[in-house]
Amino acid sequence: MQRNGFVRAVVAVALLVSLFVYKNASATVIMIGSRVVYHAEDQSVDIQLRNRDNFPYVIQAWLDSGDAESTPATGKSPFMITPASFRIAANEGQVLRLSKMGNPQLPTDRESVFYFNFLQIPPSNLGGEKKNKIVLMLKNRLKVFYRPAEITANPKKIGEMLSFVSSNGGITIKNNSPFFVSLTDVQVDGNAQKGKIPMISPFESQDISLNGGTAQKGRQSKVKVTYINDYGARVANEYDVQL
Repeated sequence: MQRNGFVRAVVAVALLVSLFVYKNASATVIMIGSRVVYHAEDQSVDIQLRNRDNFPYVIQAWLDSGDAESTPATGKSPFMITPASFRIAANEGQVLRLSKMGNPQLPTDRESVFYFNFLQIPPSNLGGEKKNKIVLMLKNRLKVFYRPAEITANPKKIGEMLSFVSSNGGITIKNNSPFFVSLTDVQVDGNAQKGKIPMISPFESQDISLNGGTAQKGRQSKVKVTYINDYGARVANEYDVQL
């Protein structure tokens, strides 16, 4: 009897802990669009969520400045989101308002990036009345780009503001623009990149390793890059480059 009681206690604690696990999975509450661009002159920006499930969720929303482990209590940024906590009905939508708090001291010659998080919490009685159940709370995290009014460059021409040189293990891409560049694919003479490509910050460079080895220095090469634009669409560009 004592042993059975101990086992039940351990299981109860494990299930309680599981209530607070953030799990990256295929979310059923989605944001319309894959990113947010906040222009400095905007008073606020609307964010639309949609519940694709046939039951409601409780949603908690917040922003952070780069802490992937942030929570509603620890997330910090110069923005606020309203409402920060709400119920979204089955097959319904919800509009949230993102706005600046005061006049944040941010760079004026380049973009800054922040992250919009929302946690979807399912009903506690989902799946029927059972004593032992695991409730998974799905955390979603998307980029918010703050774009100063002083930037005069055209974000539609990001592809024209990239330069390339050969490097150990692959190629180095220089972002000569004031915008963040989210690359999804890089190929040099048909050789694709290894793994996922980090986002390239404004006026910074990123070394890209290639599956086919190092790009040959001094050789005329064909470079193909694909990046995500303001609307979440993929844009591909090809370059004939002397590396």
